Amino acid sequence: MKAMTETFYAAIFGYDEGILSDDCMLAAALWRNLFNRQCEDPKQLELMVEYVHKQMQFIDALDGEDLLLTGEVKWRPLVEENAQSILKVVTPTSDARSAS
Repeated sequence: MKAMTETFYAAIFGYDEGILSDDCMLAAALWRNLFNRQCEDPKQLELMVEYVHKQMQFIDALDGEDLLLTGEVKWRPLVEENAQSILKVVTPTSDARSAS
């Protein structure tokens, strides 16, 4: 049981480090933990890196209070046709050029 717990925490640490640093670190963590060091197709690894970023963006946009109350997270599909960012574009309320 202890080894399983240590493996779990090591994987979480690796994913966290990868998300906070760069795609190479995230890809390495996914390769070690998700693919068990046996991914021969770099396109599969690239797809998973993109998916993690897409899912993190989706989770970040969720209402934190709703998430705490329901505990439900809807996972985005691995492959989407015409996938677009779910973040809302911030538009200024006033035109800075007209203020001068």
